[in-house]
Amino acid sequence: MFGHINRNLVPIKAHYFLYYGATGPIMQFLPTIAKQLGFSGLLVGTIYTILPISGLIAKPLFGALADKFKLHKIFFIAFQIFLTVAFFTINFIPQNENSAKTVLTCDKYTFLELCSEKPFSDLNSSKIQSTVTDNVNCHLSCTVISVKDFKAFCDSWHIHEYCFLIEKFTLEQIKHFGTIEFEAQFNESYNLPLANCLNIRVFNASFANEDVHKADCAKTSFRIECRMWCPKVPFLNNLIKEINSIENPRSKQISWNFKWFLWVSITSWIGMAVVVSIGDAICLDLLGDEKNKDYGKQKMWGSIGFGIFGIGTGYLTDLFSKGDEIKDYTCIFYIMLIAMIFDILISTTLKKNCLRDTNEPSVLWELCSIGKEGRVLAFAWWCIGAGMCTGVIWNFLFWYTEDISSNNTQKEWLKTLQGLLTGTQCFLGEMPFNFISGSVIRKVGHINVMSLVLLTYSIRFMAYSMFSNAWIFLILEFLHGPSFGLCWPTMVSYGDKVAPPGTKATIQGLVGAVFEGIGVSSGSLLCGYLMDNYKGVVTFRIFSIGALIWLSIFWIWQLLLRKAKAYPLQQGHTHLTSYVSPNDDTVFMAMSQEMQTY
Repeated sequence: MFGHINRNLVPIKAHYFLYYGATGPIMQFLPTIAKQLGFSGLLVGTIYTILPISGLIAKPLFGALADKFKLHKIFFIAFQIFLTVAFFTINFIPQNENSAKTVLTCDKYTFLELCSEKPFSDLNSSKIQSTVTDNVNCHLSCTVISVKDFKAFCDSWHIHEYCFLIEKFTLEQIKHFGTIEFEAQFNESYNLPLANCLNIRVFNASFANEDVHKADCAKTSFRIECRMWCPKVPFLNNLIKEINSIENPRSKQISWNFKWFLWVSITSWIGMAVVVSIGDAICLDLLGDEKNKDYGKQKMWGSIGFGIFGIGTGYLTDLFSKGDEIKDYTCIFYIMLIAMIFDILISTTLKKNCLRDTNEPSVLWELCSIGKEGRVLAFAWWCIGAGMCTGVIWNFLFWYTEDISSNNTQKEWLKTLQGLLTGTQCFLGEMPFNFISGSVIRKVGHINVMSLVLLTYSIRFMAYSMFSNAWIFLILEFLHGPSFGLCWPTMVSYGDKVAPPGTKATIQGLVGAVFEGIGVSSGSLLCGYLMDNYKGVVTFRIFSIGALIWLSIFWIWQLLLRKAKAYPLQQGHTHLTSYVSPNDDTVFMAMSQEMQTY
């Protein structure tokens, strides 16, 4: 049964399965992890502006060093260890602690008054109205002002420690005891939004000695200023962040844990870029020139690992989170660690230590001559637009599903949903359309397929904005096929088609640089800014309209080229008259680049 298996290729198959299975879930959940840590959409967009650029720099740099000193296998294993340590470090980055001033008032009933200088955003206001979670807690630190405050706590809440303080000490002595610290327990269904304020009905107060006191004021009343922390109550935590951003614009400045997250992300991305590029080179060298067409059969194990691990880790995250809105991602990092350890051990069994010399794309040397080609410029325009749309899907689709998940059922199984979205994208979107891309392009033509990609993205973004139930997105993810599933094969084959003589390698390098370095980067940055300021629905509608505008300009450009008779023969490039369709190797190489970028 297994007689025809090439044993030399088993380690590389296992590498692809374990590597993409280990890193895929981290990459798909990294934006939502950043959101849970307290980073704004703009900061996350900034991160994903920097990451593709760092990868583009790292690949040729370390690839050249590996070629020069014949250290491919050593670099391959070293950067696997490098990215494993970097990824695992993310698990220990603490959340930003957000606090806001509040007033604790007690007059028969106890309320917390949380106020802002401006009205709360529509999104947060709607969540205030719809949230009905029972028995949640916020931490309060209330400043001592007078003996009356202590007396109120003593008489109304029956806190005997404060009664003792009043009897034994003067006000000046009492002030030395600092602040009153306790956990305020309330039910979110009793929140009362009034103008720029939210009044939160407090039912119980829990102190350090674990005594729980009923928060009613039958005998006396008081009003005391406090500070409020609600890290485990997402909608209140978001309100606190909104208040801080309004009252203290400088609070958006980069925090130390953001710097930690940024540098760890950069180092892990560099590690991924080097491992993928050298790993593919090792795979092709193992296959040899005569069997390069079998590359896809090896790389498909990466697709399988990515899909399986993506779905499984989403479910496990929800399972270990036990229904909490604040998700516990610990299992993802430990699964990554275990899978990467096995991957590293298996990689040591690879029999190739050095590879044949390869020619890296010399993008910079040929930019001037290539820039004169009208069709190449139009192609670059399309690559930027497609890259911007792809950046939104990669980095902010899960973010958006979290924003629109309003009821407890959606929140409880949100990571399972996100894992299923990944599986749908991989198995029912990308892979089928990757394989039929050659036939589609042959029948429709490159320009029409490019137009179809942008049009599908526009429809997809508008559809996202029209539904408030994120589970419906499972149906919409079939559009991932005609959008992103056709995108990479079309770019690779058309890049080969329009390349002037002697510049094919340069064009392919330029395609990746434009798509990732300009398109994905700028799309992520813009989307992060819009998500912060206009929220998800408006953001996706802006990108939907933007994709149509981008498509219109692309078509106008094509019409002008036709009107100017900018056909291949008129340009003197007879090589362009022949049709170039993506073969199996092209498709799988496209999938390789696609998975590396994600």
